[in-house]
Amino acid sequence: MKKLYIVVTMDCERPNTETDAKASGPPDYETSAIWTRAYTDIAGEYGWPVTFFIHPEAALNQTDLFLGLQKQGHCLGLHLHPWRLGDGKYGAECGGLTEEELRAALTEAMDIWISAFGFHPLYFRPGAMSGNDSIYKVLGELGFRGAGVSMPGRFYPHTYSNWWGAEPDPHRAHSFFRQLSGDMDLVNMPSSVDFSSVIEKHGCWYHWDLRPDFPEADYEKIARNIVRQIKERNPAVPCINQVTHNDRDFTNPEEKNRKHYIRTLAAIHAACREEGIEPVGATLADISSMVLKLPSVERRLETASGKIIYAPGRTREITLLPSTELPESTAV
Repeated sequence: MKKLYIVVTMDCERPNTETDAKASGPPDYETSAIWTRAYTDIAGEYGWPVTFFIHPEAALNQTDLFLGLQKQGHCLGLHLHPWRLGDGKYGAECGGLTEEELRAALTEAMDIWISAFGFHPLYFRPGAMSGNDSIYKVLGELGFRGAGVSMPGRFYPHTYSNWWGAEPDPHRAHSFFRQLSGDMDLVNMPSSVDFSSVIEKHGCWYHWDLRPDFPEADYEKIARNIVRQIKERNPAVPCINQVTHNDRDFTNPEEKNRKHYIRTLAAIHAACREEGIEPVGATLADISSMVLKLPSVERRLETASGKIIYAPGRTREITLLPSTELPESTAV
């Protein structure tokens, strides 16, 4: 593995003054634009483009901003928390909707997004990484090419987000079993996580990832672990996918999330260099193109079933971190 593709992403929410004070989101669109540009500029110091997942209302209110960023080489996709759409008639995240409800919510969101930008969105990320087994099928039917749906190891029951055991690297999506790679012409690019520990807090389970939102985190250690784990897996398309939101002040040198963001990008860059790997900036569009050139995975029947765990092979134990030792994460 000589190169590692770095995909810096941002979920661009509508202001939480329009949804709920507890929800992610900027105070207003004007502030969001300033913070979004600053976030983009910081990634640009490494020559890395940004993939923006844009909620429909943000697309309507910030059309010129994002079309301008697209002209600079950045990637635009659709973002959706169905309960935040319109009058809130859907009442859930994507994973909490039936197939018919999800199709309706996505279609409504796409129509708004298209009216803003003038073209069909090809890329998608659900709010809260929420999805059930119908999500890839519906995305494929609606013409999407790539998505950032999963976060391996995440189990957030309150948002219908269960990605325990999910594929860790970019892959073709499976039409009816979301945790596995399949044969669809739709690429899923998982969020990158450090598999060396599992965290439990408030009934939620997750791995450390590279978002800058944590109050405190050893980003250097997380980045080293993620890079080494990817190197060991040696996937066909090696990729780090970092996530955040447009509700952080990336202009203020004293703001901890800006500090963490700068620290995170530096940690990724340093970890790659330590392993003799070249970090290369990419977008979800680039990752999708690379994965779609690869053959789909053929899964054969394994007659040994559950007995396969008793067969010879490497065993790895994961340390569960007690919740009492952990800070609150402010981002979903």
